Amino acid sequence: MTYMKTSGPIRFMYIPRLRSLHRPQMHAHLGAMQAVSILDLIRKQAELQPNNVAFACVDSNESISFADLIRRVNAVADWLRTRGCQPFERCGLYCPEGAEFLINALGILAVGLAVAPISVNVPPQELDRIIGAAGLNWLLGDDKKLLNFPFAGFVDNQEDRDYRATNPAYIRFTSGTTGPRKGVLLGHHTILDRLATADAVLQVTPQDRVWFRLPMADHFVVSILLYLSRGAGVLTTRTNEPAILSQLVSEFRPTIIYGSPESYAVLIEKLSGDLAAVRLAICTTTLLAPKTRSAFQSRFQRPLNPALGIIEVGLVTLNQRDDKPDSIGTPMPGYQLTLLDETGVKVPPGEAGELYVNGPGLLDAYLAPWRPRLQILGDDGYATGDFATMDETGDLRLVGRSKNRLEVNGLYFFCEELEQIVNTYPGVQESLVYIDPTTRVLSVEIVSQNESFEGLAGFLRQRLDPRQVPLSFRRVTELPRTANGKLLRVISPKARPQ
Repeated sequence: MTYMKTSGPIRFMYIPRLRSLHRPQMHAHLGAMQAVSILDLIRKQAELQPNNVAFACVDSNESISFADLIRRVNAVADWLRTRGCQPFERCGLYCPEGAEFLINALGILAVGLAVAPISVNVPPQELDRIIGAAGLNWLLGDDKKLLNFPFAGFVDNQEDRDYRATNPAYIRFTSGTTGPRKGVLLGHHTILDRLATADAVLQVTPQDRVWFRLPMADHFVVSILLYLSRGAGVLTTRTNEPAILSQLVSEFRPTIIYGSPESYAVLIEKLSGDLAAVRLAICTTTLLAPKTRSAFQSRFQRPLNPALGIIEVGLVTLNQRDDKPDSIGTPMPGYQLTLLDETGVKVPPGEAGELYVNGPGLLDAYLAPWRPRLQILGDDGYATGDFATMDETGDLRLVGRSKNRLEVNGLYFFCEELEQIVNTYPGVQESLVYIDPTTRVLSVEIVSQNESFEGLAGFLRQRLDPRQVPLSFRRVTELPRTANGKLLRVISPKARPQ
């Protein structure tokens, strides 16, 4: 059987895997699921402060109280039940950002389904793959377009018994910046552990108003769910029009901002108001350029707080120290960070190694293929693929991703290392380093005010090994990015001798 949708915001073809239609009995697991749920915390906040703003979008004039949020979530949940949705099934959510996305996501959770948010920017062929890889039973689009996939397969090798044992709540596919997207499964217990760990440092309260400047489809757990479960209001805008940004600040006086380096660059350029009420401006998704951090501090007299967030782990670090601007901070309470060299030996302070994380709230499983937590984690926890250094005080500095490690004439280095130096050249806004797949020479694409880069090669030779100096410089208007702002990289082949 094939389902097709060729008009409106959803367009895909789904060809289900031929698996048994048998659904194992769920009653033994249902009691465990009902014993703990992230929705319980949000419902409690609605009882304590029914009239407080839970969500507001300034340019659409939407403002939803906690009481209204729960009322609308319950309505979605009832509607899903009447259409046959059952606990433990998997429901994709494919609709634009905003109030409808939030209410639908919580409504899916309220039924006991696992929600799988999917960005509307995902290409149709990738949407098809996610539907199959996640074994989705349902797909909910905007305006309550609900599609059922009755032949959806199991996601584990035990007719979904292992899957249900995780008390499943959330499925998120990674951004695919350097390879195929991986499906990450989190259960309710895992989410609650993860939120408690992050909140031990963030200390979110009902008095907080959080300006959320990232896609909900990609950032939902230690962000939207954290804020609402602690009674904070979530603020958004659909555009970056200066008047809208200023209206949000003047009307709501945000206390926390959560965004990417790119989103903070927009505020530096376009926001005319102050940020006097802000106590935390958390910057994640990619490395924060020193000049962006400095410009934000100068413009708003508030520090930018770099952080490391990983979908498989949660919020790992947060930097709240002004004297270490190049650090992404120290570990959240309960996390143990270990840096290992290529032989698996711990590296001394100041030397680079691959980052491993152990602690509460680590992922329950990968999907497609199914791999439970015990098969993923080693003795030192989760291998992040990030290379970093750590000093004697425990402050972490990212060096680069393992998949972004290049070899040129026997010299190994990371794209990110070279990009940071290129970005310090006058007029350069950002850059992307790669090995050209055709010529196999070290190359760089640059967003810059400069018409030419005649002096850039000499600038780099004074600071780098000659083998790290690109042979090709190309000016572009923008760099390719994922929906959540990460640079979209192609895995580079090995460079030819140069």
